[in-house]
Amino acid sequence: MQIVISMCLGYGMLMLCRTVVGVAGPAMLADPDLTLDTATFGAILGWGTAGNLSGKLTTGVLADKLGGSKVFVWAVALAAIATFIFGTLSSNIAFFALYFLTVFAKSAGWPSMANIIRVGFIQAKHGRVWGFIATSSRISSVATTLLVSSLLLIMSWRGLFYIAGALAFLSAIILPRYLKSSLQGSVKLTAESEETTGTLSSWSKDHPLSEIETRSAILIFISNPRFWLISLGVSSLAVLFEFQVFIPIYLSETFALMPAQAGMASSAFPLGCLVAVFSGGFIYDKLSKKNIVYTMGTTLIFAVLCLLSLRLLGAYDFGAALELVLTIGLIFAFGFAISPAYYIPMSVFSIGFGGKHCGLLVGLIDAFAYFGAMMFDFIGGAVANKEGGWQDFILILIVTSILATIIMTTFLYLDYRDSERDLASALLS
Repeated sequence: MQIVISMCLGYGMLMLCRTVVGVAGPAMLADPDLTLDTATFGAILGWGTAGNLSGKLTTGVLADKLGGSKVFVWAVALAAIATFIFGTLSSNIAFFALYFLTVFAKSAGWPSMANIIRVGFIQAKHGRVWGFIATSSRISSVATTLLVSSLLLIMSWRGLFYIAGALAFLSAIILPRYLKSSLQGSVKLTAESEETTGTLSSWSKDHPLSEIETRSAILIFISNPRFWLISLGVSSLAVLFEFQVFIPIYLSETFALMPAQAGMASSAFPLGCLVAVFSGGFIYDKLSKKNIVYTMGTTLIFAVLCLLSLRLLGAYDFGAALELVLTIGLIFAFGFAISPAYYIPMSVFSIGFGGKHCGLLVGLIDAFAYFGAMMFDFIGGAVANKEGGWQDFILILIVTSILATIIMTTFLYLDYRDSERDLASALLS
C-alpha cells in the first residue's frame, strides 16, 4: 500500500504539472501581454507532446537500467522546476521550450512505475495496481481543473504555475524516503510468497526475455503483431485524450464562459475518467480475456456515440443553457468510455510481455502514442482557430475514435487468442 500511495502521489504531481497548462489556457489567451491565439496555444501543446515523445524513447531504458524509483523521483523534481519557471515566461518560444521540458520529465512516470510494479507485485495484482495508479492521475486532473481553476478568480494564470511547481517539488523531497524503504520490504514479501505458492511473476528469471539484451528485446517487440496493434491503438486513444487540454478553450469560445468557469466545467472529462478507472483495475483482473474483448469494445463504441452527439449539438440549436448541460454530460461520458482501454491493457501487456524490459516496451508504445497526439496538437489547434473550426475539430476526433475502436478490439482479440494457444501448449507439454 505504501508503494501504491507513493506512486499515486508522484504521478499525481506529474499530471498536475502537465494539465495546469490546459486549465490556464483561456486566461493565457486573454492576457494582453502575450501574443497567443488558439493555433499558437496548440503549438505549445504540440511541443509538450514532442517532449513526451522524446522522453518515451529514452526514459524507459533509463528506468530499466537505473531502477524505476530513482528515475521516478528525478522526473517529479525536473517537472516541478520546469513548471515553476514556465510561470515566469512571456515569450512563445520560451513557452515551447519549457513545456517541452515539463512533459519530457512527465514521460518518465509510466515506464518508471512499470519497473516499480514489476519488482514489487505479483502478476495477479498488476491490473488492480494499474487501476489505482490511473485513478491518481484522474484525481489529479479533477483537482487541477476544479481547485486550480477556482484560483483564477483570485490570482493570475502565473500563480497557478507557481503553486503547481512548489507542490510537485515538495513531493519530490518526500518521495525517496517512503518509496525506497517500502519497495525493499515488498521485494522480500513477494519472494517469500512465490516460494510458498509457486507462482511466478512477470519479473521471474523464467521469463523468456530475462536473458535478452536491450537490442534483441527491441527486435522481438517489433516482430510481434500485437506490439504494432497496441501501439497504433494507444496512439489513437492518445489523440482522443488530447481533447482534454483543449476543452477549457472549447467551452470558453463556444459558450462565452469566463476562464475560471470553463476550467471548472472541463473537469467533467477527468471526472468521467476517474469513475471508470477507479474500479476498472479490479474488474479487469476478474474478467477473462474473452470478456475483456467485449467489454472494451463496447465502451469504445460508446465513445464514438458520445462524439457524434457532441457534434450534433453544435450543428443544431437546442438553447444555450440546455446545450451547455448536455455538452458537459457528453464530455463526462466520453472520458468514462475511453480511459479503461487507454490505461490498463497496454500497461498489463507491457509487464507480461516485456518482463525486465517492460520500461523499454512501455516507452516504445507511448512514443507511438505521443507522436499521434503531437500531430493532433498542431493540426487541431490550427483547425479550431478557424471560423466554426470546432465542428471540424470534433469530426477529426470522431474518425480517430472509430479507428481506435477497430484497432484496440483487434489487439484484445489477438491477445486472447494467443493466450489460449499458449495455455493449450502448456497443457500438452
